[in-house]
Amino acid sequence: RSDSVRAARLDYLLFRMWPWILGHLGLVLHVAAPSGQERRDTKTFSQSMANSNEDLKRVCYYAVPRAGGGDGTVKAKLQPEEIDPDLCTHLIVAFARIRNMTLEPQDPDDTQIYRRAVALKEKNPNLKVLLSVGGGGTHGGFPDLVSDSKAVAQFCYASREFLLEYGFDGLDLDWEFPAWPILQRDPIEKQLFTQLVQQLNNALNLSSHPPLLLTIAVAGPKAIIDRSYDVPSLAKYVDWVSIMGYDYHIFWSYLPFTGHNAPLFKRNIEKSYFATMNIKWSAEYWERKGMPKSKLVIGIPTYGRTWKLLSSMWNGVAAPSLGTGILGGDISYPQACTFVQEGGHRYFDKESQVPYAVRNKDWISYEDKESIRKKVEWIKQSNYIGVMTWNLNCDDITAICGDRRFELHQIIKDIATGTYIS
Repeated sequence: RSDSVRAARLDYLLFRMWPWILGHLGLVLHVAAPSGQERRDTKTFSQSMANSNEDLKRVCYYAVPRAGGGDGTVKAKLQPEEIDPDLCTHLIVAFARIRNMTLEPQDPDDTQIYRRAVALKEKNPNLKVLLSVGGGGTHGGFPDLVSDSKAVAQFCYASREFLLEYGFDGLDLDWEFPAWPILQRDPIEKQLFTQLVQQLNNALNLSSHPPLLLTIAVAGPKAIIDRSYDVPSLAKYVDWVSIMGYDYHIFWSYLPFTGHNAPLFKRNIEKSYFATMNIKWSAEYWERKGMPKSKLVIGIPTYGRTWKLLSSMWNGVAAPSLGTGILGGDISYPQACTFVQEGGHRYFDKESQVPYAVRNKDWISYEDKESIRKKVEWIKQSNYIGVMTWNLNCDDITAICGDRRFELHQIIKDIATGTYIS
């Protein structure tokens, strides 16, 4: 998921923010020493204001297990039958692809995973299971598709039939990212993506009662939002967008400092661009751009990021680093628990409301019970409609960290449904 986000940061930093960054780094070093049928928003104003007392949507991505490992943030080859069908209100199976202008599984064997994931609805009839197409580190086949208007029309109606064949309740789009110049994308893709979403909405509305769901995974950084998304138009045609509230800070050779993967709030010292790199800012910016809160789901990670410190004595947030750290730069929740259990010292940043841990020259940014609780409570109090997680696979599926399997998702469920006991 992170490769496109990283490229986006590179473009923004090198070509827009570099003069300011040079000044900031000195401070950091010192401190670190179209028309169509619209989706109906059925909530009234009073209902939206009362959202904090309603159950939040719990939208959980499930990465199809692959023998080769796949995405670096997929740590466990989780099987569908191992998933608690009551943890999530919406399960999104990731990822399918677009090939020859057609929606298809990445691997022929994935269709068996599709059927087994959809079968979870037999245990929880209220569960909705969606299929996601695209994914990080790839354009997912979107550019070729949207450039051919006839292919788009065929794709939309064929996708409806594909979803119905396997029993899915909707389609999720994860194009990272339309019209993004650092990826040599054409600016017209912003408009073409909107047209694709509109036509998909039309096709999926014809399918069943209720219509199949249509959702989008979207970026958090301002530069990508501005270039990639016609927000007011998208708001007409989607059931919701899920903001990817993670990968705000990753090791880069041009910016070799530690940082939080998914800060809820900015740190007081952060200014300008850096002050925008947090979940709160991204969510509020999407709202300002024209996406109503009734269609905003806030994404949070179950994985973290790792750094190798320049010095074990210089180990706070924004500390100088030499490169990515243990496990190739990313770490699952149970791996983070083990890191702390085996001598890592945990700190909690009260400004950003997230933990980090240090062991010798290894530095990790991750999520734990406290940070997940803070995030979900803020999402609920802020009247957003739901929480998205990337992903189930990186949660504690074997109860290494505590007494419950899927501990982070259990906390999300407890807070969302008002049953959390501290």
